[in-house]
Amino acid sequence: MWLFLDLLAAESLVVLIASLFPNFVIALALTAFTNGLWMCVGGFMVSPTVLNVFWRYVFHYIDYQAYVFQGMMVNEFATRTFECGSGCQCMFASDLASECKIAGVGVLQSFGYATGRTGKWVGILLAITVVYRIFGWGALVLRKR
Repeated sequence: MWLFLDLLAAESLVVLIASLFPNFVIALALTAFTNGLWMCVGGFMVSPTVLNVFWRYVFHYIDYQAYVFQGMMVNEFATRTFECGSGCQCMFASDLASECKIAGVGVLQSFGYATGRTGKWVGILLAITVVYRIFGWGALVLRKR
């Protein structure tokens, strides 16, 4: 589901950029730049808790890749339990540290992600997709005039 929503939003972004800049090379460069920016502020390369106010509020919250990454992280870690290394050295704080284990929820908390928000993230992704499509349609209407 997350990859489908990611590709749907990415294609909508391409529609918007291609509507604004009909030159193939320019549209390709701007799309690559935008996706690179989304990767930098989406939580994959830099945790959202580390981003300063400018990057978080201007780019992180409108980044469709951030919501996809959060959803994939929750799918991967929410129900898992990991063993700590030798000597009971746990990398993440967890309720299971006394048992030399790491709860997946502890990993999520270290990244600043919470469980139970999947519906919200899907709704935000669909809203971003619709907004990109409407702006792309609006750009085409304005270009036609």
